[in-house]
Amino acid sequence: MSITRMTPRQRIEALLVGQPVDRTPFCPAVYEHKAALIGATPSELSRDADLFERAVIREAEIYEADILTIGCDVYNVEAEAVGCEVAYPQSNDIPAVTERVIKPGGDISRLRLPDPRRDGRMPLLLEVGRRIQARFGRERIVRGALSAPFSIASELVGPEELLVAILDDAAWAGKLLAFCAEAVKTFGRAFAERGLGVVLFDSHASPPLTSPEIYRKIILPETEKVVRYFRRELGLALVPYIMGGDTTILLEEILKTGTNNVLCDYKADLGHFVERLKREAVLLRANLSPAFLAVQPVDLIKEKTREILALGRETPRFLMGTGILPYDILPEKVIAVREVLEEKSFSI
Repeated sequence: MSITRMTPRQRIEALLVGQPVDRTPFCPAVYEHKAALIGATPSELSRDADLFERAVIREAEIYEADILTIGCDVYNVEAEAVGCEVAYPQSNDIPAVTERVIKPGGDISRLRLPDPRRDGRMPLLLEVGRRIQARFGRERIVRGALSAPFSIASELVGPEELLVAILDDAAWAGKLLAFCAEAVKTFGRAFAERGLGVVLFDSHASPPLTSPEIYRKIILPETEKVVRYFRRELGLALVPYIMGGDTTILLEEILKTGTNNVLCDYKADLGHFVERLKREAVLLRANLSPAFLAVQPVDLIKEKTREILALGRETPRFLMGTGILPYDILPEKVIAVREVLEEKSFSI
């Protein structure tokens, strides 16, 4: 079936309502790799709005991604705004939390909800988002990267410490996640007020770090509230909930959050995701392994991409993506994936 050439925004909006598209959308995970595209370090990029803007523009030029995401070292932003110390290495490594703000069982009432207008790097990311939305918003969806409540809590108290706290005092852990849910809603609302969408990241909650039981009891309640807030109260048409790793055993719980865009990472069972989502109004993104992309030649990358597309397109709302790209990956490896999406033999 021949379909008129679409803009990236039109592709995503068509998939959301179950309409055919001219080709499968391309959604590479470009975060610290943004910095490499303009010869900067992640630390430089994440603290300079002009560099960040240049990097996103370059990302759009090189990879022609269908969605642009305002994010670099995603999981540190809310934690830093709450009060965590973050180290900014001079190397090509990403910034990282070095000092937590609360210990298990600590007084949650002493934590201060961040103000996106002034705290940490939130204002910088909002400004970059505003600029990119003004430049690309008509043709592409531009979204702000957010940490989901459990992942924020993991950074505030420490990942291992949070898991121990869940076992020792689930009520305390639940209160901490409730605080984190308010923080992410506030940050997400600020992006929405500037015309952007949002995307929730929650890889701290991925198995084997958690189990379906822990997810249902501790993580799901506040995550569902956040997704519902963005979709129903703010009226955002697309609210992805992205969790890396092998999330096959968590798929039913993930769907209960109310998200309308889930991820099947390269470690998960794509066949299971496709079969489950064939009749759901939920976009499915499948990722190629970034390690595979880094070491394999272009011809094998294209072969693997065609293999994933052949299975993924059995569901009508399919997106092609990558895992988080290494800082120094060769652009030609990523471009090879998009080139397959343009092949006539793989047109919808």
